[in-house]
Amino acid sequence: MNSVSRIFPVAVLLLSASISLAADWPQAAGPNGDFAVDAVGPAKFSVTHDQNIRWRVPLPNTGQGTPIVKNGHVFVLSHAPVKEDTELGSLTVGQCFDSESGKELWRKDIVGYRVTDLSSLFSDNTAASAVATDDLVAFVNVGGQIAVFDHNGELQWDHHWVPFGRHHARQHEPMLHGHNLIVLKTVKKELPQIATTKSGAKKYGRSKDVWTHLHAFDLQDGSVNWVAEPGTGVHSTSILQTIDGKAVIATGRGGGHQPPEEPYGVSLIDADTGHAIWESGIAGYQAHQNVMFNEGGVHVIKGFEHSLLSLKDGQAVQFPMSLAKGVTITAVNGSQYQTKHNQVFEKPRKPITYQTNIVLGDYNLFLSHKPGFIGRINIKTGDVEYLQVPVQVVRRANAQDEILWNESRPNDMKNSSGFVVSQDKRNAGSGWGHVSAPSPIAVGDKVYFPTMIGIVYVLKWDADVFDKDALLSVSDLGPATETWTLSSLSFANGCIYARTLKELVCIEPKSN
Repeated sequence: MNSVSRIFPVAVLLLSASISLAADWPQAAGPNGDFAVDAVGPAKFSVTHDQNIRWRVPLPNTGQGTPIVKNGHVFVLSHAPVKEDTELGSLTVGQCFDSESGKELWRKDIVGYRVTDLSSLFSDNTAASAVATDDLVAFVNVGGQIAVFDHNGELQWDHHWVPFGRHHARQHEPMLHGHNLIVLKTVKKELPQIATTKSGAKKYGRSKDVWTHLHAFDLQDGSVNWVAEPGTGVHSTSILQTIDGKAVIATGRGGGHQPPEEPYGVSLIDADTGHAIWESGIAGYQAHQNVMFNEGGVHVIKGFEHSLLSLKDGQAVQFPMSLAKGVTITAVNGSQYQTKHNQVFEKPRKPITYQTNIVLGDYNLFLSHKPGFIGRINIKTGDVEYLQVPVQVVRRANAQDEILWNESRPNDMKNSSGFVVSQDKRNAGSGWGHVSAPSPIAVGDKVYFPTMIGIVYVLKWDADVFDKDALLSVSDLGPATETWTLSSLSFANGCIYARTLKELVCIEPKSN
């Protein structure tokens, strides 16, 4: 099913697609498209202890997108409410809240044609964040609907399709560019609903007509302005930036379970037309990363090496840097931190926890696939540093923090109504390693890494030495075993906004 429905003529819409600075967070990657803003954010907070918390409001069910903030409104997408323990779902609910008070202003159903397991550590139908302009908000149920509303909740247009279900993960985040809403979907039209399942999709094989491509929808009327020439794998988080006055998108293909889009590697796309500027085939490229780039080039992590590709032609412009050999490791030894240089980092299965890489200044930071280690690459010098952090800090009223360095306690996976909304037992894990994790954000000189169990590591990303002094706090989004999230944070008007399986939270700018 593929269709666009308009509620009333385009002429009555007043659209402003401009993206403001730190006053708003209009898309998952923030106002600048790189997960970073130049502002001052809190150095520590605790929902468990009600420290620096402005407000908390319950959400109807589990959900995974970033809270999007625009013009005093917060937009989030959740799965529809349930009345009992539930493992599967397709219907989602888009909500609008007042950013100052947390008061719910309205909610709308956003349908899906793909049934998915709830709270999956590899994403569910709520994985795509909303995008918002001054006048409009677009919700995307990756199970098959885009719905665009004005800020009063009046539907402007919607688009329906049946997604190709060969893969579970859906890691693309919707992006704004001018009047375009850029989303990832299958080009093939009129797929049968059985194609949303792994078994039903099998007969289509690796056919190009079921590849997923970036699509640019006109926010005014839902028409498709372009379909990107290269395919984009479902594991890839594409990034849009303007370099030397030209808007371009870096996107990727590859990853687990052999996605069909080829060649595996990275492409640079003209954001105005969808045309390919170049394609760089990278054998064995694992696409479950943010395709970060800046004026210096496209930053690629392949295996246990970091490489830099030219923005001009996609060719390597820097000798690969090892993420495992000759590195500096600051780790706990007994009750104290100890720093050792020129070490060999014991390789986990993969180099990073998926989607946790962020480029800030001269550094590329990430959560290692190995639980409890945060990595930082100096792009200019090639120096690689790892800092060990607690996997979990258990906080209770009137008690000392309990620090767990190598493990976490299983999550209850309950929503705000007390129902378990999960199928896969791995959903209750630590959030490190084999998980489509929330991406970090940076506010000024602080970087925030949230994990699935509601821990948020706050670090000074540009510290001269990446050791214990770079770790500003191990903050939390709620009590241990009761807090779960795969949502990135957002920052607007001096506050951090976060969502968990149970609630939406506004964090005050205190204790800096």
